[in-house]
Amino acid sequence: MKKYTKFQSLKTGDAHLTNGFWAKRVDEYMSIIENLESALLEEENAARMLNFGIAAGEVDGKFYMNEWSDGDCYKFLEGCMNQYAVTKDERILTVVNKYIPWIEAAQEADGYIGTQTLLTDQERWTDTENHELYNMGHLFTMSCIHHEVTGDMRLLNVAIKAADYLWETFSPRDFDLCHFGFNPSQIMGLVELHTLTGDNKYLELADIFTHMRGENPDIGGDCNQNRVPLREETQPIGHAVTGAYLYAGAVDVYAKTGEPALLEAVERIWNDLVKRRIYITGGVGPQYVGVSDRGDPIYESFASEYNLPHRVAYNETCANIAVAMWAKRMLQVTGNAEYGDWMETILFNAGISGSNLDMTRYFYANPLAHRACHHIEPTFGQYSHVPNERFFTFDCWCCPPQLLRTFTGMPKWVYSVAEKAVSINLFAGAKLDTILPCGSPVTIDMETNYPWDQDVSIAIEDAPQGGVTLSYRIPAWCRGATVNGQVVEKGIHEITVSKGDKLAIHLPMSAQLYSANPMLEQANGMVAVKRGPVVYCLEGSDVETGYTVDDLAISVNTQFTEETIEDLPHGMVGLKANLVHRPQGETLYYPMTDDQDKQVSVRFIPYFAWANREEQDMSVWLPRA
Repeated sequence: MKKYTKFQSLKTGDAHLTNGFWAKRVDEYMSIIENLESALLEEENAARMLNFGIAAGEVDGKFYMNEWSDGDCYKFLEGCMNQYAVTKDERILTVVNKYIPWIEAAQEADGYIGTQTLLTDQERWTDTENHELYNMGHLFTMSCIHHEVTGDMRLLNVAIKAADYLWETFSPRDFDLCHFGFNPSQIMGLVELHTLTGDNKYLELADIFTHMRGENPDIGGDCNQNRVPLREETQPIGHAVTGAYLYAGAVDVYAKTGEPALLEAVERIWNDLVKRRIYITGGVGPQYVGVSDRGDPIYESFASEYNLPHRVAYNETCANIAVAMWAKRMLQVTGNAEYGDWMETILFNAGISGSNLDMTRYFYANPLAHRACHHIEPTFGQYSHVPNERFFTFDCWCCPPQLLRTFTGMPKWVYSVAEKAVSINLFAGAKLDTILPCGSPVTIDMETNYPWDQDVSIAIEDAPQGGVTLSYRIPAWCRGATVNGQVVEKGIHEITVSKGDKLAIHLPMSAQLYSANPMLEQANGMVAVKRGPVVYCLEGSDVETGYTVDDLAISVNTQFTEETIEDLPHGMVGLKANLVHRPQGETLYYPMTDDQDKQVSVRFIPYFAWANREEQDMSVWLPRA
């Protein structure tokens, strides 16, 4: 088997968006940043910059709401710095600089930082769900990017001091602390801190956190991936965000240590996920509350195999994006195209459906169906974040900054680098201008309006003497792809390119119907529509007057006509079709009747664009006629 190059993440700012799908989503970046900042300064929002201001003595008040508030503030600042790296817009830096003194003031003398304990009577390391490590992990990542982009040491010094405190606290492997890994963003953050500073104890500590899982299974159990040691696990389990962060962090550790058992474990877990537990949209974690296969209480979690409901799907935005983060890392270290295919699926579907198209209002959960006249009401924590209405402030405000850092950080998703190689992970209008690890400069300009257009143009504007290895992926959904007129198969391709070379990639795409494995009972006998990597849905206002989404079925012979969606932004492609009228009864069960001859005119829109008009019915899956 051919051995592919192992890649690493790009330095922040070494690539930027130029045109097309992703660039359009951050065109109005200052209005997005200001909107999010205003939410963070709301007194009753669940994530609050105000907590840092209180710690600094500049804001009156007391700690409010969630123990993970600090981490979500750090994610917001990370998103800001991603955008500053490519625009050098001083307005962004002005926003960030306001909060650095507050963060510095919140750090205690020994390096511990966390307003959820500093401003309350809660003690350190007494409850895993105080999210102390989650908050510090996002601090590490944000501080590394801030220093990488500005050279400013202030936040990096805070991060180093906090990481040194964690080393002193956790490196002795105290059994009473071994279960403290809930929502483990600190593993990724520590590896980034190790990469930036060269301090090996941060990598060793990250590895320690991967070994801690399962050492005290009676606390947390499966919900925080603590019932079984990570290296022995066979399936994704428990809280979907904490799980995906754990698995992504484990890949980061493997990328540095090369430990086979760690890679084998995350590959095994991944294979179970994509075989039995992921939605066609890339959504994960369908279960609000429940019990794991091993009998542990779980919430916001992966579920039993093939249990993927539509209307009551949880699929938290943060979890979906976290799995994309995991997939990107797996792609970089293995060269397996499947990881790139799923990363792309998530990023064009369930990863971004959590925000409206203007990035001003948000969903926490991302179901695959909604009925405007049949809301699902929260009861005893069940369906607690069901999306009946997009929010501005919320009782768990972790998803908006997750979306910001994803959109503004997209250049680092598009490209990765190796010693003398570049990987194009996603097709996007984006330009790379960097120094490779070997010390040679490389400049690549990619132009495309993918996924709406089928063509990608790649120009090698600068490359080392003797050329550079270029890796790119033909998606699994594509048939008949060509590169410079030559037919190529799906999967990863590596070629040597030199300065002045050009690639014209053609990716034929048209609407295609998808069925589900018959074990997936909720979608048995149903059909979904995809065009390229984009999953489509049907909303009520796009159905011919007099009919509803529930009146319709899709024939296997349905013909689709593409059109630009004029009533929504960004020039998205809609799919017009005629569907079969299938009358519905009004009782729970009713005698079946024949489908009608009437053809009902509809238009499908991208799933990620649902809920951008009035509230209405929505479905991804429809009955097969």
